[in-house]
Amino acid sequence: MKKSKISKTIEILFKIILLLGIVCTIFLPQLYNTFKGNNIPLFGEQTILYRIAFYTCYLICLGIVFILNSIFNNIYKDSPFTKKIVDYLKIIAILFMILSVTVAIKTIFIPSILSIAVIVVTFVTSLCFYALSQIFKMAIEYKNEVDFTI
Repeated sequence: MKKSKISKTIEILFKIILLLGIVCTIFLPQLYNTFKGNNIPLFGEQTILYRIAFYTCYLICLGIVFILNSIFNNIYKDSPFTKKIVDYLKIIAILFMILSVTVAIKTIFIPSILSIAVIVVTFVTSLCFYALSQIFKMAIEYKNEVDFTI
């Protein structure tokens, strides 16, 4: 299938986000300190649990972008109705669930309204990706039935 201009733009954006994300991993503490609020302690002064949760969330987000990039590339190389796409969607659902739990644990120690909103959004996103994986799974089964019929 031929890619449209929007598809090519999205593919380039995924690659830029992934590349910037990998490069910024090295500078995370400095970036955190640069963009934090005035009443928030420096990254090095945060508890070890907070720093672990921060890095975990960051790496999970990088993993999600990487898998989305893989899904996007596989759709154009292959059919979108393959088991590989279903597996990718399930992995993303699991990563969003882990992200939700990680933010929930962080919120126990450092509560904020924004963290609660992030928990809800990541939890619902996880459910959406899981539902989408089930839709693709059923579509594959229907496609296979039609292929066998013909």
